[in-house]
Amino acid sequence: MTEYRIPALASKYTKHDMIQRYADLPPFPDARIRLLHRFLQHGSSLEQDELQSLAVSLVQLGLDTHDFVDIEAGDRDMFQMRQRQLRVLAGDYFSSRFYQLLAGAGNIDLIRTLSGAICEANRLKTELYLRMKKRRIGAEEYVELQSRIRAVLFLGFSEVLEEGLKSVWEELVMAISKLEVLAAERLKLEQAGQFGGSWGYWYVLEHGDSRDRTLLEGEPENKSCPLIEKYGLAALLADKLGSCAARYRQLSASLAPSKLAEEAAMIADLLLRPSRGVAAGTAGESR
Repeated sequence: MTEYRIPALASKYTKHDMIQRYADLPPFPDARIRLLHRFLQHGSSLEQDELQSLAVSLVQLGLDTHDFVDIEAGDRDMFQMRQRQLRVLAGDYFSSRFYQLLAGAGNIDLIRTLSGAICEANRLKTELYLRMKKRRIGAEEYVELQSRIRAVLFLGFSEVLEEGLKSVWEELVMAISKLEVLAAERLKLEQAGQFGGSWGYWYVLEHGDSRDRTLLEGEPENKSCPLIEKYGLAALLADKLGSCAARYRQLSASLAPSKLAEEAAMIADLLLRPSRGVAAGTAGESR
């Protein structure tokens, strides 16, 4: 079994001078890629599991980089304009590399599967954006949509897995995606300036009293700390994270062979570490 080195392979594409200077890349989707790589090694009819995992990681980086593009109106200085342009170009570049890699390997079916998944991811993002803009989304719906967006590129791989792994694969992908979302939302509660549009923001809009909901119509960042404490948002989110982690570990324990079960469980442990996450283009731990 090969070691896990997908982030190091992806760095060939992410460590471009102009990209590193201006693009400010999103985190590498390490947990989902680790899970995919292990499943492809243990129970896939596909060969070149490393190539498949690398291709998906680049597609995901492309989509995530485009999400970083500033779409707000207003004047920008030269650096901000160049940063915006480079983020668009970097996202396009990453997305195009997946086609080149898979076409070179003759894997046209996977190109078709991923292309369809990209369309679905963009559809879900549009739905999320519109509902957020109209403020017609609850906290749980927000988490579920965000989780689905993260999972959609990976769900199609159930078609190439052994029969006994197909159903649990889809459940695990959804669970690890939800874990990622909740871990990211925990960071938003901890960091200044991240409250607007977060899970906590939608929770207060849905469950808060009328005075607090009115306050959030102004500048939500200025009121975030009192609201986080008043509604016990950190504790509520910790409970959700714990429940999701327990479900993921339960699913992992049901896997066979036992080696795959151990590796799948380890992925959640890495994700939930205080220093979780692997930056784009950096090497992950090898196992």
